[in-house]
Amino acid sequence: MGTPETERREQSIAEHVRGLSEESAGLVREQAQLIRDDLIDELKRLGLGGVMLGGAGLLGLGAFGTLTAGLVSAFGGGKRGALTATVLYGAAAGGLGVAGREQLRKSAARAADTVGRDVQAAAEGVRQAS
Repeated sequence: MGTPETERREQSIAEHVRGLSEESAGLVREQAQLIRDDLIDELKRLGLGGVMLGGAGLLGLGAFGTLTAGLVSAFGGGKRGALTATVLYGAAAGGLGVAGREQLRKSAARAADTVGRDVQAAAEGVRQAS
């Protein structure tokens, strides 16, 4: 059995530890709320940007239709003009498809390298911590 002084010190230490735990939990809750608020604000901005892009796409579709009508008319109208516009669009789509495929291959390779390095660094960190 301890002396009254020792018991009082132990009780005081326990109170301090309890107080620190409560403060830490409060700070964690506070930080989580701040992060949540920041994420909500960013998502709102992303949503607005998405709506703007959708509107731009719709207007672009209208412009594309007008361009197509103009091309058909410029290339003689009727079947000949429509065929010429289709060939032009097909060639452009093919070129974009090839370029896009190459870009995706390069990006996928870079992403795989980055993920591999991150996994390796995390594994090394775990080993060092052990």
